[in-house]
Amino acid sequence: MNLTPAMNALMSQAETYVTQRDFDRAVAIVAEAKKLEPQSLEPDVMMASLALHLGKLNDSKTILDGVIQRQPKHARARMLRGLVHEAQEEFPDALDAFELATRFAPDSMPAWFNRGRLMLKRDRTAEAAIAFEKAADLAPDNVAVLAAWAQSLAKLGHARRAANVYLRCVEQNVANPFFLVELADLLVNAGERPLAEEVLAAGSRAYESQGLFESKLAALALQRSEPETASRHAKEAVRRQPDCVEFLLAVAAIETMRLKLDDARLAAERVLKLEPTNWRAHHQLGIVFEAAKLKEKAMSFYRRAVELAPGEWAPRNNLAVLLLEQGSLTAKHEARALLEEAVKLGMREAAAHFNLALAQLATGQRQQAQVTAKRAATLVVRGRVTLPAGELAAALA
Repeated sequence: MNLTPAMNALMSQAETYVTQRDFDRAVAIVAEAKKLEPQSLEPDVMMASLALHLGKLNDSKTILDGVIQRQPKHARARMLRGLVHEAQEEFPDALDAFELATRFAPDSMPAWFNRGRLMLKRDRTAEAAIAFEKAADLAPDNVAVLAAWAQSLAKLGHARRAANVYLRCVEQNVANPFFLVELADLLVNAGERPLAEEVLAAGSRAYESQGLFESKLAALALQRSEPETASRHAKEAVRRQPDCVEFLLAVAAIETMRLKLDDARLAAERVLKLEPTNWRAHHQLGIVFEAAKLKEKAMSFYRRAVELAPGEWAPRNNLAVLLLEQGSLTAKHEARALLEEAVKLGMREAAAHFNLALAQLATGQRQQAQVTAKRAATLVVRGRVTLPAGELAAALA
């Protein structure tokens, strides 16, 4: 609908105030517009939009129904009506409203975008991709539209098309590394690891103060069984962001894997200086000292990790293994109790079940040990880990 210059100026001003969440001023502008042109529907539509922003769904619905009754092909009213339906979880009606909005105003980017957004939400991904593509044609520089389109393409398995769209996001929003990270994750999930690494390397060069790209490169290197490469990337992430706990913990884990125990210890200790109650740092130090054959010291860190993380299975498991190695009856019973809790917390963890079977056997619970070992053997097959759980179950039969 063509608006008079005066009405257009008032509606633009009202939209600006809505964007600024200055709703009182927006309402005042709408009232002024209504006085200026009493027969115009635009102030009513704007008032419905304001009511929607304020969560007054019934008020918005009443206004919009009145507008639609007077002008059934009012596209913006249809789109807003769809948003009200959606807020009230009337999803089929919402989709119908968005479809009508795009039919009545095929050049309306917001109508196509909302149609696609709800279709994606309702798992109608192929239709969502078409709607987002229409929206992108109408607003080729809109990052939100491009990102939504790429997401729908990714869900459909069109990895390279999605990647191309994400690259357009990068071009439009060069100050935000999110899109490069999202693109890399998308390519990894699509099996395009070399291309993902190229994207991450480009991100690392573009955002020299960010360690996230190097951290993700480290993770990919580990997946390729290249711990030395992983170490280099992880340490570079820490160099860029020395106080990032996640990056420090990654260095500690990787250096432990490489048996560079001094480097691993220093990284974990740095975490504890930053966060004294970080359970993962205590747990990692336990692993470091266990690898260094300092088992009493390892146990003290495992115990602290158990205290700090009552909902985690791994510290209990590792502490229990060392207790079993001690050999005393008291230690064996404590180990069994720890592992019973570990199994509850890590229902699908084969190691916890296997170690519990050993603890049950060590404390005279042979029958229970056989049952637990069988369960561990099942989990080994599913999880592709290496544990002689099947052999233990067979030996106890």
